[in-house]
Amino acid sequence: MVTPFTLDTSGFRNASPSNRNWPSFPPEAVEKLLGHLGVAGQQGARIVDLACGTGKFTELLTRDEGCEVVGVEPHEGIRDVFVKKGLENVKEVDGGAGNMPVEGDWGHVLVAVQVSCIGYN
Repeated sequence: MVTPFTLDTSGFRNASPSNRNWPSFPPEAVEKLLGHLGVAGQQGARIVDLACGTGKFTELLTRDEGCEVVGVEPHEGIRDVFVKKGLENVKEVDGGAGNMPVEGDWGHVLVAVQVSCIGYN
């Protein structure tokens, strides 16, 4: 039986510095990843970005005009930074790996980049 857990988001009360300090990614690396996943340049590709944070990686995913992205992030303050970016073809949702409010077969691929687990018991 799986024991339910409570997600500890207290370490990210001020998300703005996190957005500045986290590194970005070379666009070539993102393109190569999407190629390996089989969605590079695919019109209508649907990507779930789990633990999307402030959307640094999500921004790179949306450079391909033909894709849609759902960014899943459990921390409200971090989602607020993400939403303020106003990314097109992106929907942000409150959730985590165990409770993603995404239709079961909606996405073609799921990515999780720079995911931190702080305060794990």
